Amino acid sequence: MTQFNFRFQKILDLKGNEKGFAQIQMADALKQQEVGNQRNAAIYQQLADAENLKWEKQQDGVNISELLMLVNWIHQLQEQLLSSNRELERLQNNVSKSQNQLQEKAQEEKTWDNLKKHKAELFHEQNKVIEQNFFDELASTRFYRTSQSNLAERG
Repeated sequence: MTQFNFRFQKILDLKGNEKGFAQIQMADALKQQEVGNQRNAAIYQQLADAENLKWEKQQDGVNISELLMLVNWIHQLQEQLLSSNRELERLQNNVSKSQNQLQEKAQEEKTWDNLKKHKAELFHEQNKVIEQNFFDELASTRFYRTSQSNLAERG
């Protein structure tokens, strides 16, 4: 019996490689997003600490230059937080894009894999028919020979 050979196997392998690459890109995008979230949380914590320090200094009484420096520091942290939020949005878009690419590549691979399974089933069904026809022919030939030999013995 002959072995099944999928003539589009190289395409299926390529689709598998593309899916693997898309998985790596997705993991990288998620890692970058996590780093961005951590950076954003650190800036937010610094901002909260600076606001608390400013409030404490105002309660205790502080000279105007120190208060001005704190206000400038708070404004700088707010700008960093805005920038970090924009970066997080960009990273989220990147995650979404890589997720869509991964889904697309997985679907393409699944389509080719389903085609391979269908072709393999068809191949095996055809082989079963060929094998059955061979055995039917063999049985018919044997029946003919035995019937001819029985006739010759009687005859």
